[in-house]
Amino acid sequence: MRCRQCILTDQVPRSDFDKTGLCSWCRSGYPNYKPHGISALDSYIHQRRSDSQADCVVGISGGKDSSFVLWAMKRHFGLRVRAFTYDHDGVEPGARENIQAVCKSLDVPLSVETLGAETHLQSFRDYFTAWLEHPSTVSAGMTCVACKHLHLLGTGLAHRLNAPFVVWGKCPLEDSPFLALKYDPEKHGREGLVRGRVLLTREVLSSPKLVGSVARHFSLTLKGCLAVSPDSPFLKWRFPSVGQLLFFDYWPWNPKEIVSTITRETGWKKTTNHPNDWHSDCVIDVFKEFIFQRMLGVSYTDGFLSNQIRAGILTREEAWRELLQSKHYFAMALPEALRRVGLAHLTSRIDPSCFAIQEELPSFSERKPSRGTLQSSRMQAK
Repeated sequence: MRCRQCILTDQVPRSDFDKTGLCSWCRSGYPNYKPHGISALDSYIHQRRSDSQADCVVGISGGKDSSFVLWAMKRHFGLRVRAFTYDHDGVEPGARENIQAVCKSLDVPLSVETLGAETHLQSFRDYFTAWLEHPSTVSAGMTCVACKHLHLLGTGLAHRLNAPFVVWGKCPLEDSPFLALKYDPEKHGREGLVRGRVLLTREVLSSPKLVGSVARHFSLTLKGCLAVSPDSPFLKWRFPSVGQLLFFDYWPWNPKEIVSTITRETGWKKTTNHPNDWHSDCVIDVFKEFIFQRMLGVSYTDGFLSNQIRAGILTREEAWRELLQSKHYFAMALPEALRRVGLAHLTSRIDPSCFAIQEELPSFSERKPSRGTLQSSRMQAK
């Protein structure tokens, strides 16, 4: 059964549907996205301007949000900007093309940061295999622990340039409520880092595969966990002179404005093989969608679209159409994604049928499946 307002299901932990069919997140308005405003952003920027090699460093992934942030800092605010990107084996070719095109059109120098050939991909392979043996939201999160190094790399670059702050283009509406560490609207960041370490320790101790993966990638994993978000205490301690600016905590996130601006004023192009322009910069996103779809019957996309419904950006009908397109895409993309990351030998264990959902938009009045049916479908997915 799906919520009568958003499109999350009652199988998601802590959904707590009420008698009217409204989930707990719709009742609370999660994540209660209320940006501070562009004038507050302007004040933040000008209070931190200094005589340095760059006014700020901006992370760019090739997606629409980070490309818009780079445009805004350069053109709207007129800053001396240095762009940086975290490159690894899973980055899509179209994303690399967008990064180069946007930086060139804005005349912004680009630094390419990397952990080295195969480092990111090997970490993903090991943690994904460990997740297959012991599925949980915590072990799922470990598949992208290498990605968290982008916060270290970007902040380190700003430190070397003596730039006063790093700018990140992550939208708060991206955070799904079923993640191990959820978004805290009061702090504008991930909540419960101490709780997260406790959960991680518990999961590692209960999974031999996970123990092996942590041992093989101990330094990478430790640093990734310490730098899990831009506002992590570790980054503040390691680089005390560098501030962290979450752009869309200030500038209202408006996808139509974003796409219109960057297609008109930069060389950015939407990828043609992806149903939408979200998380289309990395092939590993296919696996992240699969992981949560198999565990919970919903994925990052369900959470993101539901958050947009609550924020008034999409109607439930519009979100449902996008959801159907995404599920079809990810089911078809899995075999090729396995080949690209060197895990084709796992094809027989990766069943894309978990992405199959009913075509019609369900209503609250529809009958809830029995527990036996749900357990049967989960066993088939495994």
